[in-house]
Formats: sequence, structure tokens, C-alpha cells
Amino acid sequence: MKKCFLLFVLGVLTGSCDTSSELIFNELPNEGWPQDQWKTFSYKNRLADSEASLYWILRHDNDYPYANIFFIAELTTPKGLTQYDTLNYRLANADGSWLGAGMYLHELRLAYMERFLFEEPGNYLFRLRPAVRPNDSVVADSMLVGLHQIGLEIRIAPND
Repeated sequence: MKKCFLLFVLGVLTGSCDTSSELIFNELPNEGWPQDQWKTFSYKNRLADSEASLYWILRHDNDYPYANIFFIAELTTPKGLTQYDTLNYRLANADGSWLGAGMYLHELRLAYMERFLFEEPGNYLFRLRPAVRPNDSVVADSMLVGLHQIGLEIRIAPND
């Protein structure tokens, strides 16, 4: 009985030291991600002035034809203020080997905003779409194959 109680207390203490994290995922179509299609992530913030690290989580396979990926990101606050960002992430090494974890399905955590301040409670809307084109072309592929899921990870920093 003492052993169970000790394990319980240890679990509570260990869990309370960790930052809270929320993952929101979107499945992508089997035929590919149309480059004109936004993926939307909604997050309800409950605390004013809470700081977080934001990451995109990308899952792709060997059919993805590029060594990097560009995104257009959009963030809308509860007050309706919107900001846009163009993001570029490297997915493969120079030798063509994929970065990230996994054998068939590769998963990468891509830093979006390291110290984002959720200034007020309310709904925050994140939108993301790809913006990739071959180096020798000004025209983008209409569909990106080999992408399976895109997610948003929100890691709330612990209160000091």
C-alpha cells in the first residue's frame, strides 16, 4: 500500500512540473494537399498573459518530392487582429536523407513561435497552407503529394 501511495505522489509531482501541451491535428487528403487549401486550427485560451511555444507538426512519407516546405501562416486573435507569416522549413539533409523521426512516415516538429504571448482569453485562429514550387519554375504545383497530417502544438510555459 505504501508503495502505491509513493508511486501516486511521485506521478503527481512529476506531472505538475511539466508544461501543459495541446496538440491539434488535421488529416490531409490521400491524393495530396492542394496548395490553395487552408488548414484551420482553433485554440481557446483561458488565461490572460500566458506565454507559449508554438510548433507545427508535419507527417510526410518518401513520396514528398522536395527537401523543404514553405507555408503561409495566418494568426487571428480574439480581437480580430490578423498577422501573416511566410515560413520555410528544411525536411531533408543534403544527401537526401529525411530529418525527423520515423521510417516510412517521417514526423518533424517545426518551430513557429518560440515565445508567443496569448494576451487575452478567447479563441485564437491559426490557418496554414503550403506555398511550394520547383526551383526552375514560377508556377507552383497545384497538389503536394506525400503529406499525411499537419498539426499545431501549443506548449504553455509553466507559471514561475
